Amino acid sequence: MIFTKTFKYRLCPTSSQRSLCAQFAGACRWVYNRALDQRNTLWTNEKKTISRFSQSNELVFLKKEEETSWLKGIHSQILQQALIDLQRALDHFFRRVKNQEVPGYPKFRCKGANESFRYPQGVSAQGKKIYLPKIGWVKFKKSREIEGNIQQVTVRQEGNNWMVCVTCELEKPDPLVEFKSVLGIDLGIEHFATLATETGIEEIDNRRFLTKDLKKLKYLSRRLSKKAKRGQNRLKARIKLNRWHAQIRAKRADFLHKLSTLLVKSHDVIVVESLQIRALLVSASKYLARAISDMGWRSFLEMLKYKCREYGKKLEAVGQYFPSTKQCFSCLKRNDIPLHQREYSCSCGFKIHRDHNAALNLRAAGMSVLKLVELPR
Repeated sequence: MIFTKTFKYRLCPTSSQRSLCAQFAGACRWVYNRALDQRNTLWTNEKKTISRFSQSNELVFLKKEEETSWLKGIHSQILQQALIDLQRALDHFFRRVKNQEVPGYPKFRCKGANESFRYPQGVSAQGKKIYLPKIGWVKFKKSREIEGNIQQVTVRQEGNNWMVCVTCELEKPDPLVEFKSVLGIDLGIEHFATLATETGIEEIDNRRFLTKDLKKLKYLSRRLSKKAKRGQNRLKARIKLNRWHAQIRAKRADFLHKLSTLLVKSHDVIVVESLQIRALLVSASKYLARAISDMGWRSFLEMLKYKCREYGKKLEAVGQYFPSTKQCFSCLKRNDIPLHQREYSCSCGFKIHRDHNAALNLRAAGMSVLKLVELPR
């Protein structure tokens, strides 16, 4: 089995290395914005376009000009990667137009937001140091070993820290797993997840990372809105707001990674709902949509997907029209239940929390698909 895996670490650069990282990220942002502006202007004036390869060839001439000679100090391949990112964004735009989806035309990159650059090759790691071309050997917090062959390396800024993401290709033998332990997971708002196992029901608390810091975020957003545009004070306010958002994302990602790893290692089969999260966000109210976004359901499901593949476990997703909440776990009768009603009650006398009923139905559906032992009712 061959698959790719990304290892993420926090860099410990010196002051000069930190300055070089900021310069490299700024150069990528400048190349990206220049190429996007060139394409927009060419299409507006002449109804023509320009290929990525032509724009890549222009970088050679830009380095020879006096105004842009500073590009000589930047690694050439990371500048080309910025053009690849633009081409990929345009390809996705035309794909969405063809499929009659919301297009989302590429936007210009802003300073202080999503600062990053990528090396396609030339990176090596030794001990607790990693070699980045034209930056040198940089120390990093080695929390685990890097496995496999390095394919590419992305350096990005998160808050006040610089992170390195090492994407590797691994080859492992297919693990032999007997599908015995089945887990049903119902994602919700009151509780992050309700787990149905062979021993009973377990509830995972909703941590509400965004809600806890919402007051601080509103304060920083008001400070940002009052700063003069294109001024240094506005840039400082945006960086401070981005750092706070980065802390919230880091806490949420830490919680999701630990929970998903624990569930995958302790169960052989995991059954979830195939949620249409984008549709839920569009149809929900402002407060409900914020609560759904704060949960991180999509990230959690993606973590379950690739971790199940890595550990040889099985992830089953029932159809989006499966009535996990409406169907009675005891007699299989369907009963309409409004969102505000938290207790499920059936005419057969079965009463249970609605999330518990949904989790049990998901586990039963997964077992019926896999043709495992019958679940007692």
